[in-house]
Amino acid sequence: MKTPVVTQNRILRDVLISIFIYALPVVLMLLSFKISGQRPWKHQTETTINK
Repeated sequence: MKTPVVTQNRILRDVLISIFIYALPVVLMLLSFKISGQRPWKHQTETTINK
């Protein structure tokens, strides 16, 4: 059974929207690092452990 063209187009559209929504926060984070000049992976942070 062949899938109708309309259904194929909707699936493709939904996949592209899902990829965009998934990648958007990562792209925005990298863009903010580029603009601000921050490199959090280069600096070791101290963690405080409450006992």
